[in-house]
Parts: sequence; structure tokens; C-alpha cells
Amino acid sequence: MLGRPPPKFAPPLVLVNGLLIIILVCAAGAAYLWNRDLVFFGGQVFFADGDCYARMTRVTQSEADLLRPIRSHDFENFPKGTRPHTTAPLDYAIIFLHTLLAPLTESSLSVAGAFISPVIGMLTIVFLGFWSGTAGVAFRWPLLVLFSFSPMTAHAFELGRPDHQSLILALVTVAVASEISLWLKPSMAWRYVSAISWGLALWVSLFEPAVIAALILVARGVRWFVAQRPTGVSGKIHPGPLVVFFAILILAICWEGWPSVGFDPDFARWARGIGELKPGSLGLLCSWGGWMALAAPVMLAWHFYRKREGVALMLLAMVVVTGTLTFVHARWGYFFILFLAMSLPWALSVPRSQAFAGLVFVISLWPVASAWDHTLFPDEATFRARSEQLADSLALRDAALQLRGKPRRGVIAPWWFSPAVVWWSGQPAVGGSSHQSLPGIRDSARFFLSDGGEAAEGILRSRKVGYVIGYEPDRVESNSAELLGAGVPPRSMIRTLFGPPQQVPTFLLPVYGNRFFRVFEVRFGSADFE
Repeated sequence: MLGRPPPKFAPPLVLVNGLLIIILVCAAGAAYLWNRDLVFFGGQVFFADGDCYARMTRVTQSEADLLRPIRSHDFENFPKGTRPHTTAPLDYAIIFLHTLLAPLTESSLSVAGAFISPVIGMLTIVFLGFWSGTAGVAFRWPLLVLFSFSPMTAHAFELGRPDHQSLILALVTVAVASEISLWLKPSMAWRYVSAISWGLALWVSLFEPAVIAALILVARGVRWFVAQRPTGVSGKIHPGPLVVFFAILILAICWEGWPSVGFDPDFARWARGIGELKPGSLGLLCSWGGWMALAAPVMLAWHFYRKREGVALMLLAMVVVTGTLTFVHARWGYFFILFLAMSLPWALSVPRSQAFAGLVFVISLWPVASAWDHTLFPDEATFRARSEQLADSLALRDAALQLRGKPRRGVIAPWWFSPAVVWWSGQPAVGGSSHQSLPGIRDSARFFLSDGGEAAEGILRSRKVGYVIGYEPDRVESNSAELLGAGVPPRSMIRTLFGPPQQVPTFLLPVYGNRFFRVFEVRFGSADFE
């Protein structure tokens, strides 16, 4: 149970628990590095997806001028740029790690980007170990094990993913732990920790943390109203934590500017290809949280029925809500696992025997173990897909490097490759991997599906495109057609680029080609790029 008095100080027990926490953190860190052969290859660092390359390009700009806020990206949706939702806290975390690693490697910035999420994950586990120990949590180890090794949290903290989801998950974890402590035994220290963690989480993102914070505020209100001011719950306002919380929000707005709102009309079609925006399923929930994903809500409800503990009811509500949201967008799975893990001390207290409860938890991890087995020992199709992804990354790097050092002009490339093209070439891209880049993504798709006539020339001129990178025609055609809601023409531009050289439009000069990519330089005249 959480909330019982912490055990009396016993040096041997403290040392044993500390050693176990260290072992757990190291094991989790090793799990987060499962994909190291895909990230570190040939002396280079390859990031997990387009968003990660865009983040690293942004970090490079931040490093050049630490005191200059980056409120727009000119390297995507070129030449119009974007007003991104990407924020500064993760940028500075990467730069800080880069500074620590600089004496050890010449590629310290790339290495810092690769390791930032595993480092954040391991620090989060250290915090949970400290918090659960000082709070007196029975069944703290099931909580720590599920949070550390769930495939979903491992994805957030994965090597080569400098993505803000890792920092959001870490900050919300601290905030939720603080909230639970405040419900059980309020203290000024936890109020300040709560204020700081919620403020920083909302700085990093105004989406998931805002929804979760709002739900917890509702739970607070319901608890206060139903219990009619129980012990520790009063209407007293504590100005200090509130001042800290709003000071962080004001600083965030002053630094980042007011966030942009609104979606492109093609957002729904584009989102079909984004993994985290696809709907989750019951099978996914079980592969992330084991069979406790099904059993925990029932056990929490029974625990609340028996003992009327408000924390159990709050966690039950959060598990159900975040689980339901995961069926809409898989990205909510991070927070479903967080609340599921946090709920285990209450759920596993239902069986009268602690040994039996522990056995139930271990057995419930079978789907999680199965998911890790598939990850670490993939079937032939998955292994082939990973090999093709690495081959694509290597070939794309070679193609993009042909543009490094050339005059700065826009690049049209398949949108999912565009951030990597920017990172490797130093040239801005018409496309991008964010929904703010959809106007450029749409123009790129139109270009690749065009017949190479006036429409293609118009896109190149209006977007100040100096270079074109083509990829395997079938995939580019299908993705472009799905995005535009259009059919594939008999002879598209992308298929022409991979055809006989004499059929390529005269305004495209071949520069380089390899197994997967073709690079062309646009030759209209220098005036077109002024």
C-alpha cells in the first residue's frame, strides 16, 4: 500500500534496494538500446524517423545562438517555413548532453541526440525508485518493472529518438507521482515539485499534458466535493507553487511565442500514414501492459469498493480514460502504461496473499515478454523491413551529401525523407514530417504525380526549388495519391525520373544516382532563386 509510514532506516536494506534500483536502471537502459545496430552504422548516427532529424536540425540552430528563441523553421515547407509546435526544453537537454560528451567524441551532437531519450528514461526510473521507496509503496517493484520494460515506454525512451515524447512522459511521470503524494500526505515540497513538473510538461507540449492535467483537476474537484473537505483536502490556496507554475508558463510563452492553431484540410489523409496517430487495439494494450491491462481496472474498482481510497478511484479513471484515448490515437499508450504502472500498488493489494499477487503480476507479463521476443528476435518479414530501412538510410545519406556545399535552394523529396535530406545536405526542403509542413508536402506530392509539364515547372518556380531527389516510384506514387485523394497517372514525374535519361525534362540535370535514389539539379536560371 502507498501511504504507509516508510520503513525504519536499515542500512543493509537501503543498500540492497539501491543496488536493485541500479540493476533495474541498467537493464532498462540496455533494453532501450536494442536498436543500436540500426542507429550506429558505418561510423554514422541514423535517427529513428523524420521528426528526429527535424529536431536535430533545430538543435543545431539553437546551439549556434543559445539565447535566440526558434519560433519558426525555414528548413521545412520551404520557402514559406512553418510555425512549429516543437519547443526549447528538449533542445537544451540535448545541447547539455552534447557539452558533456564533447571531450569524448567528435560526433558529440549526433551522439547526444541518439542517447538523450534513453538517458531521460533511466533518470525517470531513478526518480520512481526514490519516490516509491520514500512513499512506502508495497508492490513498488511491479510498478518499476512494468514502467521500465513496457514496449511502449521503451519506444518513448528508445535510442535514436530525440523526440519530445520522452521528455513529456518523464515530466508527467514526476507530476503524477507528486499528485499521488499530495492526495495521501500533502507537503509543501511535493506541491513545488508538482508545480514545476506540470509547468515544464505544458511548456514541452500543450496537448497530452494539458488533457491529463485537466482530468486530474476534475478528479481533485470531485474528491473535494464528495468528501466534503477530507483530511488534507482544503480550500486553502498555496500561492508559492502557483507562482512557480504560472511563472514557467509565462516564460514558455515569452520564449516560444503563442502557439499556432489549426489543421490543414489534408491532415486526415496524411495522418493515416503516421504510426502514433493510428488507432490502438486491445491486443496492443496487452502487449504493452500485459494482462494487467485487462485485470487492473477490475481490481482497482474492487479495491475502491472495499476501502474507499480516493487515489484508487482516480487511477482507475485515468487508466480507463487513457486506455480509451489509445483506441483513438496510439500515442496515448505512453500515458496509459504510466497510469497502469502507477495503479499496481492498489490493484495488487486486492489478493490477500502478497506472494499470490506477485505471481499474478509475473504471469500477466507474458504478452509483454512475447512482444520483446518479437522485437529482439524478429521474423523474416520484420528483419527484412529493418534491413531495407537501414539500406534506405545509407542510400539517402549518400544522395543528400551530393548537395552539401551547393548554393542554398529548396529540395523536393518524398516528404518522409525530407527532414533527413535537410540534416545530411544542409539544404531546406519543401516537404517535412510535421503537419505544419502539409502545404509543402502537398506540393511535393503534386510534383511527383505531375506529367512534367507546366504544373511541375510552376511548383519548382514558386517553391524556389533547386534540387529534386526521387525515390522508388511505386511507394512515392501510392503515398502521394493517398495524400491528395487522387489517382496515379499513366506516366508520373517520379516514374519518368527513374526511366531513360532522354525522357527526363530538360530543366532537370542528373547529378547522382544509386540503388534507391536519383538526384537532379533544376536549371531554369539563377533569377528563379532570388
